[in-house]
Amino acid sequence: MAACLLGLAGHSLALQPDKRFSDYVGDTWGIEHGLPQVSVLSITQDRDGYLWLGSQGGLARYDGSRFTGFDQRDAPELGSHALALQGDDAGRLWIGTSQGLVLHKEGRFVSIPVVAGPDQAQGSFPVRALAVTAEGLRVAGPDGIYATDGARLALHHPLDGPALSLLADAGGLWVGSTGRVFRIGIDGVEALPLPGGAALAQVSQLAMDAGGDLWAGTAQGLYRRHREAWQRIHDQPVEAILGDRDGNLWVATAQDLQRFRDGRRVERIQDAAGSRAVRSLYEDRDGNLWLGSLTDGVTRLWDGWTTRLGRAHGLRNPLLWSIAAGPRGEIWVGGSDGVDVYAQDHFQVRAPGARLPHPEAYSLLVEDDRTWIGTRSGVAVLRGSRIEVPPALAPLRGAQVNGIVRDQAGRRWFATTHGLFVLLPDGRVEHYAEAQGLADRRIRLVHETRDGRLLVGTYRGLYEWREGRVLPLGRDSGLGDATMVTAFHELEDGRWILGSTEGEELRLFDGRRWVRLGREQGVPANIPFHFAVRHGYLWVAGMRGVYRLPLADLAGAGTGQHKVAAEIVINSGADRAGGQPDKCCNGAGNSRGLMVDDTLWLPTREGALLLDTAKAQMRGVARNVRIERLQVQGQWLHPGTEPLPDLPVGARDLRFEFTVPTFQPMHPVHLRYRLAGYDAGWRELDAPHLRSATYTNLPPGDYSFEVADFAQADPMASAARLPLAIQARWHETLAFRLLMPLLVTGLVYLLYVGLQRRYARQRAALEQLVQERTRDLQAANARLEALSFTDPLTGLHNRRYLSRQIPADLSFYERDESYRAGDEVVVFALLDVDHFKAVNDTHGHAAGDRVLEQMGALLTGLVRKGDYVARWGGEEFLLVFRPLPRGSVPQIGARLCAEINAHAFELDDLTRRRLTASVGLIEYPLFPDAPRLLDWEQMVTLADRALYRAKSAGRDTWAAFRPSPGAQPPAGVTAFEGDPSWLVDSGLLELFGPDPAATDDA
Repeated sequence: MAACLLGLAGHSLALQPDKRFSDYVGDTWGIEHGLPQVSVLSITQDRDGYLWLGSQGGLARYDGSRFTGFDQRDAPELGSHALALQGDDAGRLWIGTSQGLVLHKEGRFVSIPVVAGPDQAQGSFPVRALAVTAEGLRVAGPDGIYATDGARLALHHPLDGPALSLLADAGGLWVGSTGRVFRIGIDGVEALPLPGGAALAQVSQLAMDAGGDLWAGTAQGLYRRHREAWQRIHDQPVEAILGDRDGNLWVATAQDLQRFRDGRRVERIQDAAGSRAVRSLYEDRDGNLWLGSLTDGVTRLWDGWTTRLGRAHGLRNPLLWSIAAGPRGEIWVGGSDGVDVYAQDHFQVRAPGARLPHPEAYSLLVEDDRTWIGTRSGVAVLRGSRIEVPPALAPLRGAQVNGIVRDQAGRRWFATTHGLFVLLPDGRVEHYAEAQGLADRRIRLVHETRDGRLLVGTYRGLYEWREGRVLPLGRDSGLGDATMVTAFHELEDGRWILGSTEGEELRLFDGRRWVRLGREQGVPANIPFHFAVRHGYLWVAGMRGVYRLPLADLAGAGTGQHKVAAEIVINSGADRAGGQPDKCCNGAGNSRGLMVDDTLWLPTREGALLLDTAKAQMRGVARNVRIERLQVQGQWLHPGTEPLPDLPVGARDLRFEFTVPTFQPMHPVHLRYRLAGYDAGWRELDAPHLRSATYTNLPPGDYSFEVADFAQADPMASAARLPLAIQARWHETLAFRLLMPLLVTGLVYLLYVGLQRRYARQRAALEQLVQERTRDLQAANARLEALSFTDPLTGLHNRRYLSRQIPADLSFYERDESYRAGDEVVVFALLDVDHFKAVNDTHGHAAGDRVLEQMGALLTGLVRKGDYVARWGGEEFLLVFRPLPRGSVPQIGARLCAEINAHAFELDDLTRRRLTASVGLIEYPLFPDAPRLLDWEQMVTLADRALYRAKSAGRDTWAAFRPSPGAQPPAGVTAFEGDPSWLVDSGLLELFGPDPAATDDA
């Protein structure tokens, strides 16, 4: 297995060569992010670190946070296509457009005219290629190579043919032309014709690979010059070529993006984000690869922490829950459709979900001769190819098995939602629940310490099993009884650390007391699912991604204001910036992660995520803070390109704009600013992308505006400073103050103070009155809104609330890839209390009301945060479950019926009665290809029809509609506004449920 993981660590400043394109991290920007035009035809980086993007209608500058656009209002030529871009060491930007050459320097654009020779026609020409050589800038022209002195453009190297592309190297300049490539060096000009049949091919792209071979791209195909001879690689039209610093040669064609190494194609990318219609390629100083598209904007490709194993490696269903190591180095994964094994770079099925007690393999224990598979409804054992359910484990049927552990004594422990089970070596099974000391029988995990202690993490506290007894831990040492334990780890020094849903924090036990580690201590909010230790770090994987913190920082945890230097690694919705955006992780319990050598394996919704803990994420090139411009009395000044003049008298309002041009996604910028001489300390930005500061009514004096990046080890080393002086008005000078009679000064001062106090009192009284009236009005409005959206009896939401909220929620879910792909659905469950009328008739309406109140509380406790429980009318309740894996309806229906059946409802102080309910369910959308065929109210109508079938089947059951096998909505029908029952009547939907009678006569 170690061999399978080679190559996960690589050069931190570039793209790891042996990674697949899909394993790189891609960030795409378009018009919606500030890019002025969607087509990106050229890319370069200037001396100051800014990235420049040329489009079909202008130019954009990007600093890693925001785009600044330039168009024909800045220079007439920018209204045309920006075909080529080139920065130089003097800080200038050269822009080749379809109307000529443009220079950008010191914040201004200047057109460079063509100076024609005696035998040349006057006028400009499209500039398609630029290059910087030792002699200066070289420009591709229709009759050769042009040069410029910054004021004019003149022919420098006449050629027998047009110059279409340029490539500079240490020995000179390569020039692509029609049917050939010219080499211009100290020995003159040499023509290198393309092979026969390519005499009319226009060489529009040139690149050099790591081996020193020249590559030429044309509309007739790709050519490689190897050992002084041309080879035709393929006949696809080439749009862009780039040889990067890692030995990759990237070739963009009209159909795809290709990667070559050592002269051969190693990868072909189609329809991946960033790979479509690529027209420009560029590698920046930090090793990021930028791909400019004709249709999709610009994409940055960078090397993150991870590699992902999924469908491309043979995994049937990428939704994984558990992961475990096998005895021969193979990796076992449990997912939503059984168990697979990864070996020799490929997954193979070992236990299909259809042969298990439940398709989802939620936990695993792999032994030499067998594998124990915990599902959402019991345990199965895999021996070779035979799957069996041991009779001794029959009590686990129906229980979700969150973890399986074998202890040093050979006992096998099962953490389930029905309690703690242990299978003894003699075949007997013992069960521990509330009667044996647990406050909550739902067990999340089991952990055996190095000294043989058996710890049990539950939904309500941490326990220890001791010789047949279950004892609570931590009550007297700082661990609350209500702590839901989601992960546990024993550090090398004997300390314990656990994860909890409470505050999404950590708890650290030093042998005497538990210490909380949360946001105040610098720990990101994240419900931990798995802990691992590698290379001096504690790695924490959870619901919001993965972060790491130095083990050395834990030494002083719990003392004073001690903070830990936590670093986001994988960002799945973390409460701070940074890290690699990705999806991770799934479920709390045992077998939720695995460390193999230096690679951390994690189960996710999109396969196995492999995180290289040995990867060094260097900070790349040094980044310097820049003060871009200063606004004074409506005019912008550029202090970086011109001396800052003395500010005019009366200039008291100043606006500064600043930035840090950087493209290091793993190391976000943390800018703070201050006006030294005015601010007492550093100020934070209102938002990371709002890089500006405004000061008004500044008093006269000498100041220095300073901006620093506090993400750096030494923020002041790269800080930007701008000294400035606010001049005093005449009446603010010392001479004026000395000449004025002291008496007049005193009287004016007293009058001023009196008026100010009077105005302050009036203003304070008025503001207080306005605030009081505003608060009263807001409180009244809030009460009215709450009453209009709440059922007065149960306190649940009502129909009016759902009518307002559900359409907005559905629009939000449609942004999620899994939801759009149809892998996840919203579930509507309409529930009706059986024989409720008998309760009212026998015990009175007061008893009926108490049943409805208890039913509302019971249902609320069964759903997740974010799900809805509403009183639909009478004894009917509507439950709306936010996106779940498609096919979850049977579990939901069965659980609702079971939980209600098991509940004793209080009719009065002395009478309790068990009731049942019937449930109708349906998934939304029904058809992934027609997500808006029905609206949510029509879905409730279908759920009501399914409820009627459940009632007809004898009650105390559930029924649901689903698409009939192979059914599709009529072609061209994307939305239907009438009675949705036609879907049932036409056979597009079928009824199903646990009771065959419920599906009869559907």
